[in-house]
Amino acid sequence: MQHSTLEHRPATSGKHLYEDHRIVAARKKRDAMRGRILRATMEVFAERKDLSTSIEDVVKAADISRGTFYKHFASLEEALVAVGKEATDRMTLDILPVYGVLIDLLQRVSTGMRLFLARALTDHRWAGFVVRAELIPRESILLDCIYHDLRAGAAEAKLHFDDVTAAADSVMGATVEGMRTIMLGRSKDPRAYISSVIRITLRGLGVPNDQADMATTFSHWYLIAQTTSRSYASPAG
Repeated sequence: MQHSTLEHRPATSGKHLYEDHRIVAARKKRDAMRGRILRATMEVFAERKDLSTSIEDVVKAADISRGTFYKHFASLEEALVAVGKEATDRMTLDILPVYGVLIDLLQRVSTGMRLFLARALTDHRWAGFVVRAELIPRESILLDCIYHDLRAGAAEAKLHFDDVTAAADSVMGATVEGMRTIMLGRSKDPRAYISSVIRITLRGLGVPNDQADMATTFSHWYLIAQTTSRSYASPAG
């Protein structure tokens, strides 16, 4: 009986491995198609000056059928939320090795803002999507980081505000509008403009002028040092 049991196990295990392989392959195929749809959605919306994009525009850009689109998303709005979350989450995760190691809360806020603003200088397609306030998700790794820093800064009495949501909106609003100004070329000196946006935002959060200046200067030189020590994609700003 023992010999029979041992002979039977490889067949069962092999069947399970075959089924697992099919499941993994199917998941990879779904993920690849989902990514294809999201990339097409970002491209279409980043190129438009308004939000009058339709599903037809997306399926054409992705070279897929409407049926394929609806297998992954119930509506265009759902796809947009997914793209917005992915765009901001990916950027946030990318900057964590530089931003996440900082302990000082003012330096964190300054550096986080500068990284997003600086990317708008070089990646207009990404910035063209992110600056659409209508498409920024209300739940994301980015907002988690912002709320964490604001609450920690308030607890340490480094930041002062009446409402944390209003404070988060202030930081996000300044960053998004700053990116829009950079992308549209409305500033003659984008790098100096980036520092001004950060400095003014910190002052609006109750940071004394000298400390706001120090944190703003820190992020400028800190990112220059990071850029020279590693092949980091975003300029220092």
